[in-house]
Amino acid sequence: PDEATITRLMPTISDTLTVTTEPTGAEVYLKRFSPDDSGQFPPRQSVGTTPINNLRIARGQYVLYIEKDGYAKTEGTVSGTIRRSGSFTIIPPPIRVEQKLIAADKLPERMAFVPGSEYRLVGWARPTETRVRLDDYYIDKYEVSNQEYKEFINTGGYLKKQYWQHPFVKEGKTLLWEEAMKEFKDHTGLQGPRGWSNQNFPEGKAEYPVTDITWYEAAAYAAFRGKQLPTIFQWEKAARNGNVGALGNNMPWGLFYPGDALDYRANFNNNGTLPVSSSEFGMSPFGGYNMAGNASEWCFNETSQGFVATGGAWGDPSYTFAQYGTFPGFYSSNKIGFRLSLNSAGATGDQGAARIEIKQEIPVYAVSSEASFNIWLNSYHYDKTPLDPQIVEVQETPEWRREKITFNGADGERAIAYLYLPKNFPRPLQVIHIAPAGDVESGRRSLSASMEDRLAPIIKSGRAAFGVVVKGYMERLRPEGYVAPEATTVEYREQIVNRITDVRRGLDYLETRTDIDASRIAFFGPSAGSAIGLILAAVDNRYASVLLQGAGVEKSEAQYIAEANPINFAPHIRAPKLMTHGRYDENISLKTRAEPLYKLLREPKRLVIYEGSHIPPIEFFVTKTNSWLDETLGPIKRE
Repeated sequence: PDEATITRLMPTISDTLTVTTEPTGAEVYLKRFSPDDSGQFPPRQSVGTTPINNLRIARGQYVLYIEKDGYAKTEGTVSGTIRRSGSFTIIPPPIRVEQKLIAADKLPERMAFVPGSEYRLVGWARPTETRVRLDDYYIDKYEVSNQEYKEFINTGGYLKKQYWQHPFVKEGKTLLWEEAMKEFKDHTGLQGPRGWSNQNFPEGKAEYPVTDITWYEAAAYAAFRGKQLPTIFQWEKAARNGNVGALGNNMPWGLFYPGDALDYRANFNNNGTLPVSSSEFGMSPFGGYNMAGNASEWCFNETSQGFVATGGAWGDPSYTFAQYGTFPGFYSSNKIGFRLSLNSAGATGDQGAARIEIKQEIPVYAVSSEASFNIWLNSYHYDKTPLDPQIVEVQETPEWRREKITFNGADGERAIAYLYLPKNFPRPLQVIHIAPAGDVESGRRSLSASMEDRLAPIIKSGRAAFGVVVKGYMERLRPEGYVAPEATTVEYREQIVNRITDVRRGLDYLETRTDIDASRIAFFGPSAGSAIGLILAAVDNRYASVLLQGAGVEKSEAQYIAEANPINFAPHIRAPKLMTHGRYDENISLKTRAEPLYKLLREPKRLVIYEGSHIPPIEFFVTKTNSWLDETLGPIKRE
């Protein structure tokens, strides 16, 4: 290209890097996020010694390493990802790194230095707007591992009262130390994490994060190490340093946009934890590994609703990184672990450790009338024109056949659907139809990946699974620069109508198949999928059963345009309804969102509460889902 073209393209294809250190003379290395087909990354490259001023580098995401003899090595992620906001493309400021080097013998082992500052939480689900003063501090680079926690047990940690420094409160009652110690038992009745056996972690899991421990155990381990649990302010600063995104989620490594993958960066949506030193390219700007995903992490703070855990975990959608769950001090989960912090010498103040009061307002909604519902129903009329369906892709596994289907959808566009057909079960098959959760809704995960993750056990049990890719999902992403209409507008109503028309035409397609029993279709709406589901299941009577998982309505939805308002439609779902909800759901509050929705629903309905957070344990989900479907659709036929 000519010089003018190069000049024009340079800001989008390149970036500049400035690195200063105190003291100077440190060697700087970069490793670029550019895995090859086998998942291997290029080796890191030296880019000079500090100070480095305005070094031209290819635009992208990197791990930056700083090394100097006599000083502790530092590492962290830097990113020059172009920002997108509405119709604008924003070139971010040049990358600037200022690093205070710590003498090698002064930096605690396996910890990273975080400079102090004023700090206010920026995560979208933050529980407080308080701004606090943070002194310099250190934070564990890694989550506490099983092997490290085993050392606490081996040295008699459960027998030494001096480590247990916080009052034990269970269901409002204060327990004596001797009483509390009876609560901390493994599978064999010995003291230790509840998921362990005979005070031993599972074989081969030494360097995996310790989980299934309570807040009290995490705090006692911190005292054993001479450290403390980080406050939520210390934790979030170390994880993201106050960075926020526009349309993208801001993760520890930078912006995460619709269509981006989490591979090599964070452990979400998987079946268990990974080693604490995994996912190098997902580390935070200060060098904290797995602060997004893997295990959610206990923080020091207590709120009026319990102790805080944050960061998201395996099996969770990626947006949980910015959420703050609250749990009783005696609660434990195989998704919750922790890391520790250490305040610098001379630190003053509480570093944001104060108790946080969370106000709960429980709304009450009026039930809409049948007359109004019948008027709104007119918006959802559609002509049953030819579908012209085509099976465009087939994948076979030992358990199922997956068909990718296209058909004529709303507005003359070709809609996409996925149909999973279990093997070794007689036809016709019952169907569970999913409207997926927020990670698919926001374009950050494919519908097929979500279906296989959530519904594989249901398919293996003998039911078909069906889902429609509507506008906004991967494979049908909105154009760059798209701005969503306000929910009070006619444009929003038309968007919802088109989405629901696409899905209903998908049901039309199911009715054409001889291997599907169209009289036995269940709707499944997990989390955000319930929003469209509350309208869909009200306007279409082909559902014989409805399952809502982690569902709720929000006070702001009362202002939505009437014809696309889930609060208006929820009372008119006639099929039997099962709601399952976590008592400690950090995303959709049981008290303020789920229970008000349940009150709106007509009979027959059932609410089952499990002891957990937003995503239910797989054992609970499979058992409750299959038993409900057996009850409402009939048992599965077998050869």
